[in-house]
Amino acid sequence: MRQRSLKRVLTSQWIAFTLALSILFFAVVVLLLFILEDAFIDRRLKDVASAFTDLDTPPALPSQFSYFRMSTLPDDIRLRLHGDRVGRIEEFWRTNGRYVHVLLARTREGAPFVLLYDVTDELTVTSGIQRSLPYVLPLLVVLALCAYGVAGAFVNRVGRQARRMVEQVRASPDPESLRGLAEREPIQELSELARLNAEVWADKLAAVERERNTLAFLGHELRTPLQSARTSLTLLQDERANPEAWHRLRRAVSRLIRASNSILWLSSESTPPAAETAAVGQILAELLEEFSPLAQTKEQVFDLHVEPELTWPLPGDAVETVLANLLLNAIQHGTAGVISIQATRDALTITNPTSSQHEAGGFGIGLQVVQRLVDRFGWEMSCDVYEAQSATRTIRMYAKHQAAQP
Repeated sequence: MRQRSLKRVLTSQWIAFTLALSILFFAVVVLLLFILEDAFIDRRLKDVASAFTDLDTPPALPSQFSYFRMSTLPDDIRLRLHGDRVGRIEEFWRTNGRYVHVLLARTREGAPFVLLYDVTDELTVTSGIQRSLPYVLPLLVVLALCAYGVAGAFVNRVGRQARRMVEQVRASPDPESLRGLAEREPIQELSELARLNAEVWADKLAAVERERNTLAFLGHELRTPLQSARTSLTLLQDERANPEAWHRLRRAVSRLIRASNSILWLSSESTPPAAETAAVGQILAELLEEFSPLAQTKEQVFDLHVEPELTWPLPGDAVETVLANLLLNAIQHGTAGVISIQATRDALTITNPTSSQHEAGGFGIGLQVVQRLVDRFGWEMSCDVYEAQSATRTIRMYAKHQAAQP
């Protein structure tokens, strides 16, 4: 497709609009002049007709006026009157080439007659149009040049504002600054353009941050189980019946599988199938059995409370990934003591002791990934640290219609 500059398009359209408006204005003025001229002629015709009292003694008529009795009416005039309705005025070209206004009237005594006004030499509007035609084309050219100048000034002003906006967009350090620029911009279209750029920029930054977090999660999740798997394989090679190495290898493989599932869920844009359900009690029991050796090394015990036959309307592998990360986080970032786990139809609450010097925001990359997974399910998650007699931390995952506080 052939491309044209915006200045050229706007200028040509503005010139066309100006010329069309000028021609329309000229046509309306001419029409109004014709209407006024006819009104003046008809009024004079009626004034002269009102002076007739008797056809035998007619008044002195102005030049170009004449009258006819009905019996002596010429045929070309009789045909144009279309009847004998008194007060009717017709205007037409006669067969002799004269333009006339004709009035069917009655005298004061009631005798009908026809009064004719030859206006061929008094058509001032027509003659004025003919005399003004040589000036119309130069006038239109002048109007087109004026329109070109006005359009050029307008486009240049808009162009300067657009270039200024582009420079400010390029100089903006972050999306928030760009949104502030959009709020201050007086032109609505330029403001909308800046706002859309801010949204696109923010989306790209969010996508980059998600990818960065995903890579950090991979580095965090894969490093430990891979090292554990390598160590366990070395032990099993020396002693095939080593149960501790077998359990460590099993935990490492399970963690690798869950990390793989996490990446698949985070990279997918699809929503969880509504038909799938997860048996929460069974998943928690299997995870606690898997993590018990790790918890024992930190002198931690589990206190599990699950509603009977509890299920969540979520995919089982995704629920297992989330629960495993939450439990691992509680074990790795907690201190010795009881890890309390309460699961209901609408929420999961995990409370574990933690150091009083533990920072509220330092819960590791695992919880950030869990937060993203939970968002995909349409749930939410809160994390709070309480410092009373001993510092504890509560992580709560809950359906959005539930309150955020445990």
